[in-house]
Amino acid sequence: MGRGMNSIKNVFSAAAAAGIVIFLVFAAGCSGDLLGYIKDMIAQGEYIGIELPKTGQTTSYLTGDDGDLRMGVAWPAVQRFTVGTGAETGCITDNLTGLMWERVPLGTLRNWTEALTYADGLPLGGHSDWRLPNRKELRSLVNYEEADNRTWLNGQGFADLQEGYYWSSTTYAAGISGAWLVSMSNGTVGVSTKTTNCYVLAVRSGQAGGTVSLPRTGQTIMEEPGDDGDLEKGVAWPSPRFEDTGDGTICDKLTGLMWERVPSGIANWEGALSYANNLVIGGNSDWRLPNVNELESLINASQADSAAWLVGQGFSGVQDSYYWSSTTYAPDTSLVWDVYLKVGSVGGSLKASNLYVLAVRGGQ
Repeated sequence: MGRGMNSIKNVFSAAAAAGIVIFLVFAAGCSGDLLGYIKDMIAQGEYIGIELPKTGQTTSYLTGDDGDLRMGVAWPAVQRFTVGTGAETGCITDNLTGLMWERVPLGTLRNWTEALTYADGLPLGGHSDWRLPNRKELRSLVNYEEADNRTWLNGQGFADLQEGYYWSSTTYAAGISGAWLVSMSNGTVGVSTKTTNCYVLAVRSGQAGGTVSLPRTGQTIMEEPGDDGDLEKGVAWPSPRFEDTGDGTICDKLTGLMWERVPSGIANWEGALSYANNLVIGGNSDWRLPNVNELESLINASQADSAAWLVGQGFSGVQDSYYWSSTTYAPDTSLVWDVYLKVGSVGGSLKASNLYVLAVRGGQ
């Protein structure tokens, strides 16, 4: 199976003693006949139904893919980012998420503990509540239409973003000596030992004033002050998170997406799109392959094995393996974004590869 991009995904078990290990792995509301069901959950305080944003991809490569359907909340029509003025000249606000970012990050490489300390002590724009972003916040900066996301961000008002990986505040649950990081160049999400030196981009505020509100990552255990498990930034998850509707589907009460409860087997990307587009379950025929944001929303960063956790939530037969998204990998369009549902890495696989398929429906 061709994995692309130096085939780095093959192994997590060796992760980390050797420095940076990158995983190249990345919808739909319960609607229609389930409207009354959702209303009941809302009345009982069990349904949140946040809306995930679009990925940014607008180029379509096959019918039913992300560029064709463009599912999710639309990005702000006028401008995605607003550069601060006056004392906030060094800040930039994302009008999609409401997050304020450090506009001109230093190009200094730091280990994870140093990154947390730097962000926590940043005196920028008259604000003292800066912090290291969690993995969902850092991922929100990726535009999946762009072959070079770093160049796009610098053109949006950021300055001096570097090629390479930036630390998140989210610890790797399967091995707490590691933490998640995101490439600002291509959007891949991987893990490295916390002693590795990577770039830092601080963030503050959020969950108010944006078009969307990002959910929490699921991480609840603090490893160091100011990390994801300490602050738990984002919209809280409902408990329980998922509801088995009894007709072969699972409703995610956090995102409002409906998923097939028992996923299909493996297929190449074209076959995966065809399977999802022609699926009929629970009397519904509007199934599709999830985009990278939707598929990543299933990851619980508190779990060493998200696939096993999903099975415990009511899914059946979810494999500790890679699953297709509908989003093409813009730096090399022979690849598609996938998510490793065991550990949560997000990267790319050749479209001719055979990966697992999990269909979704609903969304904007």
